[in-house]
Amino acid sequence: MLLNLTWLIPGLPLIASIFIALLLLSFSKTMNRLTKPVSYFIIISLTFSEIINFILFKKNISGNDIIFGSNFELVVDRPALLVSESMGLIFLLIMLFSVFKLERRSGYVRYFITLGILSGLVFLFSLSGSLFHNFYDPLISSIDKTGISF
Repeated sequence: MLLNLTWLIPGLPLIASIFIALLLLSFSKTMNRLTKPVSYFIIISLTFSEIINFILFKKNISGNDIIFGSNFELVVDRPALLVSESMGLIFLLIMLFSVFKLERRSGYVRYFITLGILSGLVFLFSLSGSLFHNFYDPLISSIDKTGISF
């Protein structure tokens, strides 16, 4: 059952960012004033993705989750979840740092939309069964076997 929720890991930040982008296109003046709610909305979506990712990693769930019919599948295993968890934490730290340190000027909302889309694409890239997965799998597997536990 948890494996069926794998699409939410890249999906939540992507959907939230695209939703905010559509609102920004429709109501640009209003959305540029709502910097805190926009940033918190995208941070919360990324946090939920991280929680789902951590639950899958902790329960040692692996397998393939097929989305979009049979055209695309997400490969869920320990190395992929470890990479996506670490990348998600980096994006989460960048977003939290940005909320507290950046001034809210024009472009702030676009900046958070871009961070949300990038984090979703990084999740999607790390969980896809592509050449990138074949590249980092031996490296992460050797690190995972050294006994690093979370």
